[in-house]
Amino acid sequence: MKSNYKIMFTLLLVVLSVISIGSVSALPADFSYIHVVAEDITPEPVQPGQDLTVKLRLINDGSEVAEGVSLKLNTEYPFYVKTEGNSFDTKQTLCVGCSVDNTYYLVVDASAKSGLYPLNIEIVGDDLSIKPSQTINVKVVGKPDLVLETSPFEEKVSSGDEFTVDFKVKNIGTGIARNIKITPQSDDILMLGSNINLISEIDPDGAISISSKFIVKESLAPDTYRFPVNLEFIDEQGTKYASSFEVGLNVLKRSAIDIQSLKITPNSPTFVDDIHMEGIVENTGTGDADGVVVELITPNNIYKTFIGQLKSDDDAPFYFDLKPEAIGLQTGTLRISYVDDFGKHSFETEIEKEIRRPTNNLVTVLIVVLAIGLVAGYFYFKKKSTKK
Repeated sequence: MKSNYKIMFTLLLVVLSVISIGSVSALPADFSYIHVVAEDITPEPVQPGQDLTVKLRLINDGSEVAEGVSLKLNTEYPFYVKTEGNSFDTKQTLCVGCSVDNTYYLVVDASAKSGLYPLNIEIVGDDLSIKPSQTINVKVVGKPDLVLETSPFEEKVSSGDEFTVDFKVKNIGTGIARNIKITPQSDDILMLGSNINLISEIDPDGAISISSKFIVKESLAPDTYRFPVNLEFIDEQGTKYASSFEVGLNVLKRSAIDIQSLKITPNSPTFVDDIHMEGIVENTGTGDADGVVVELITPNNIYKTFIGQLKSDDDAPFYFDLKPEAIGLQTGTLRISYVDDFGKHSFETEIEKEIRRPTNNLVTVLIVVLAIGLVAGYFYFKKKSTKK
């Protein structure tokens, strides 16, 4: 068993020796090793529209002179070369440990968004041991620019009402906006809940929609208003920005018509009575009511009274005179309709009244009156005929 272990160990050493010999023989005794170091990138980070200076150093870290060496900076959007140094107008020869510098003057496209953008460096030389093309990443930091838009809301609003505003925050700038705060600035139109909306960040060309619920103070008079909303945020480097936008709101007049009082006489009508109904309607709202009409609708008739305009905190009487239509419990509908800034309105109230049969005493009285009338007529005509 021990002899087997010795054989396996010996074979392993042989294999490792072969691999080591092959690896050593694969490397040349003398070689040049060319690579690039970014000595300076100014400014870093760079803003869109700014000039950018890039200083590159080409170094030979090998053990042999490098022949026919040159350097080329390949730029793509958002970088454009304005000019460059003349170190590589002709190919260079780099001795061992030697280096050569070249400076490139670039400009960053004004529309570039925040991000890392590559600068591709191509190294050319006669020696095959030159390092392949390299890439340097340059950080571009744009400037955010936020605008606040509101969707037209179709809600009609009066004093004391709640309403919802849909906001859309758009970043039309080139940088990332962070820690965004939306704060209304009005003592009469208040945001419900927290008085601030927060958004963590919005990328360039990005947009975020939010909804906020507001309430109009009861004391605010109907009119057209514009209330300010502040927008605050910071950019990627912590610079603070603030702007203000206005939201338009039309506070309308709302009327509120109700029946203040209602009286029906007689209290217990019979089928032979004339019925008189009188009442008062009032406007307890903040706006005028136009075209106020009061209707009494019975099974067989419609009675109507036109009141016209009823101003805020005003009232007006209405009257109806009618005949009973049947004996028993009779039902009628009192309908009130009007128009204000919110459109046409109508509400109804049911009225019930018991119509009784005429009493026996009343019938007797009628018969007696009728009899007296007949007797008086008889004697009158008889007397008249005697005189003739």
